[in-house]
Amino acid sequence: MSQLRLSRLDAPFGVEAHGIAIADGVDAEDLRALAGAVMEHKLVVLRDQHAEPEAFHAFGRSWGPLRVDGFTETRVPGFEDMYRVGNTGGVLEQKVYREGASFWHTDCAAEPDANATTMLWCLMAPRSGGETHVTDLQAAYDALDEDTRRTIDPLIGRHVYSGTAPLLGGREDWEHELNPVSEETRAKIPAGAERPLVRTHDVTGRRGLYAPAGSMVAIDGMADAQAHALVRALKLHAIEDRFLYRHRYRPGDLLMWDNTATMHAAHDVGPALTEADRRLLYRVVPLGLPRPLVG
Repeated sequence: MSQLRLSRLDAPFGVEAHGIAIADGVDAEDLRALAGAVMEHKLVVLRDQHAEPEAFHAFGRSWGPLRVDGFTETRVPGFEDMYRVGNTGGVLEQKVYREGASFWHTDCAAEPDANATTMLWCLMAPRSGGETHVTDLQAAYDALDEDTRRTIDPLIGRHVYSGTAPLLGGREDWEHELNPVSEETRAKIPAGAERPLVRTHDVTGRRGLYAPAGSMVAIDGMADAQAHALVRALKLHAIEDRFLYRHRYRPGDLLMWDNTATMHAAHDVGPALTEADRRLLYRVVPLGLPRPLVG
């Protein structure tokens, strides 16, 4: 019998999961229950996950093959598919890296399969800043007026990797640029993908906006100026407070979300001037639908 228990977050969506310790390994029944919770609630938090990196890596791999990206400078030593984010250690101390995810986007929008679960495991949490903000794109779609839904339902957008080309909707003044992209990294970036602007979820069947910021560069059959205005309006609608969860980390937190139903951004974090300012997370992104659900 599954040991998993869920409790609602004090937020518009998402749950906290109890009864699982990745350090001990997670059995198949609990993995299925947890994967189902991510699909149903879009975001799950596990607290007090104090473990070795190998345990986090194994947990991610239990969901599916882990994405390997071109940012070799941020890899966790000893792993080709686990990465460091934060403000401490090597290149992460540079502003362009510590703020490199501080813009609204959806992971893996340019991959061959849009399905992907992002997992962030907190080792160090700063006394201020460094939160992860996640928005519910299914609720945002439901809140649109009928005319807007009718307009956008048939549209197809073209996505490239996190805005390595001019974006529809652009960046707001409070958003930052992507991490520097070297030629070596660029060579490993997916060529891009076409996605419906409104996506039907592969597990729940719910409809929602898909990635209206961070990666879309064109809409089929629509002039750029019109597409730009539409995408920016959808983005600003989707990040209203009524759809947002803001996660303030503490060490041992493991935060995971379904990229096909959400969009996210890191909140600004300053330099690590003292021990209390340090932010360090390990990140893995299992690709495809969660293996515990589909075998």
